[in-house]
Amino acid sequence: MAPQGELLVHSLPAQFELEELKLTACRIVRILQCAGANGLQTEDGLFDFGEGKLLVREFVRGYLCVLCQATVSMRSLRLTARLVARSMPAELRVLEQETGVAR
Repeated sequence: MAPQGELLVHSLPAQFELEELKLTACRIVRILQCAGANGLQTEDGLFDFGEGKLLVREFVRGYLCVLCQATVSMRSLRLTARLVARSMPAELRVLEQETGVAR
């Protein structure tokens, strides 16, 4: 997701509706902005909601959000997030060409 909360690329099961994803992205950005306004400069955040976790990690062009089960290993999750993030710029460049919007 972009720093403004715009959903750039997603890959989730069909049970997650696009409008819900967009709303969630905006909410996450607001939470991170509130943290920044209070002097907390974060590169990543972990949202724990009982049955699952949402890892949000900041990268150059935006945030990578990973939704997973609560039992997942945090070490594995962070390593996997780094690997996924390395592949993202190529996908975002394709999106830029399609939309004409630089990210």
